[in-house]
Amino acid sequence: MKRYLLILTSGAAASFLVFTSLAQQQTPDQTTRPGDTLRAGTTNTAPGRTGLLGPTEKASKIIGMEIKNRQNEKLGSVEDLAVDLQSGRIVEAVLSIGGFVGLGDTLVAVPPGALHYDAANKVIHLDADKEKLKAAPKFETSKWEEYSRPDKVTEVYSYYGQQPYFSTTAEQREPSTPDRTKQLNQTANTESRLGYLQKGSKLIGMNVKNLQDEKLGKVDNFIVDLPAGRMVTVILSSGGFLGMGDELSAVPPTALRYNTERDTVLLDTTKEALAKAPHFKSNQWPDHSEPGYAEGVYRAYNIEPYFSARSGADVNNTALNARDRDNQTLTPEDQGGSASDVETSRKIRKEIIAAKDMSVNARNVKIITANGRVTLRGPVKTEEEKRLIGEIAARIAQPQNVDNQLEVKLTPTGRN
Repeated sequence: MKRYLLILTSGAAASFLVFTSLAQQQTPDQTTRPGDTLRAGTTNTAPGRTGLLGPTEKASKIIGMEIKNRQNEKLGSVEDLAVDLQSGRIVEAVLSIGGFVGLGDTLVAVPPGALHYDAANKVIHLDADKEKLKAAPKFETSKWEEYSRPDKVTEVYSYYGQQPYFSTTAEQREPSTPDRTKQLNQTANTESRLGYLQKGSKLIGMNVKNLQDEKLGKVDNFIVDLPAGRMVTVILSSGGFLGMGDELSAVPPTALRYNTERDTVLLDTTKEALAKAPHFKSNQWPDHSEPGYAEGVYRAYNIEPYFSARSGADVNNTALNARDRDNQTLTPEDQGGSASDVETSRKIRKEIIAAKDMSVNARNVKIITANGRVTLRGPVKTEEEKRLIGEIAARIAQPQNVDNQLEVKLTPTGRN
């Protein structure tokens, strides 16, 4: 399944302003609904665990950070991070191991769950003795594509006694039965597949554009939740393009995807909407390990946070969120990557933005084009907006290729 970026869909312009103020003041989100509140200061100590948010750090600081064993002996440093932007995962840490293990400088990949980040001392501990490191699977950055294959990554996880979040060999390990085939097919429609692995050092500095091919800025950094093996947020520097000066924007990683050449990051939004999304001054970074702030960023993009205690539960108990969990229903991550699919979404978005008197919600509905078929998702203000957007999509993609799932829904404040 080709995964695509999630369109920016805020509940309302007022909500965007709340999140923006929250980011600039560096305070926890005070606008959560009943049942949304997370415990501040919680720490995730289990690899890949959901429901909690671990200590976070900028990727630029993790890369190059010293690695020590439990005896406080230096083993080496973090050479790079292998990140799966589609799922927001830190898949592996590539370590440069020095003379301590008698190997000279050599590279090994380890799953993030084998590492323990000491935030107080800014050092990472690795649970492995000298002999284990000597026999550890080696890594070659010159063969990045080869070592990024699912079987290679699975080998690394297995060596450290861990199970990868994706499934690669289940079919070979277990007999093929109708029930087993059904189970595997269901798994394939979830987060259980490995996406494209990018070097974290390469992701930083990459250009960011929207579907109208307008430059939104560059990737300034991304925030790492190492214990969970997650990218918390991706930080965009876009002041020169949005008139925001020295301010940075925080975006959930799963709201982003690569272009076909994988040399540009795409975000399906407008300049105006991005300017209203959570952002902060470059010299006043908020605490991304504070669940209240981080959750506010995700809610602004209508994405369920992986660290939320309600992760996997209904958001507002709406039919829209029930459909989001239905494996047979398209989500923005299903957007096709072909030039024709991307162009279809771009044309529809362009006409919606150009239409007169469209609300903020209407301008930011989800447009998912896969194999020529368009699915429209998200809230709009009126039945007329739903009809007009449907007509735009039908004119561009043909009526038989359009599934209009837009919902007429006023925002909690009554403003759109």
